[in-house]
Amino acid sequence: MNLQALGTALDALGIEPQVVALGARDEQCWSILPDAEGVWEVYWLERGQKNHLVRLPSESAACELLLGKLAYSELVAGRVRRV
Repeated sequence: MNLQALGTALDALGIEPQVVALGARDEQCWSILPDAEGVWEVYWLERGQKNHLVRLPSESAACELLLGKLAYSELVAGRVRRV
């Protein structure tokens, strides 16, 4: 999975685009991007602080982690039903 596929999957789940900054940093949303060493980071950025930071070795692993987090939160909130 790459950032483009993640964007498509999040759209299919009904996740609002402003919730995730794909390949970028943005305040009060999930950010997913590589750091200067090429390690992929997934975190919630708020007041310049990286919250819930997870560092992963590949774009695919980072995308799958974030998709899982957001799909689970939608399921728990009752906005997605199991089939």
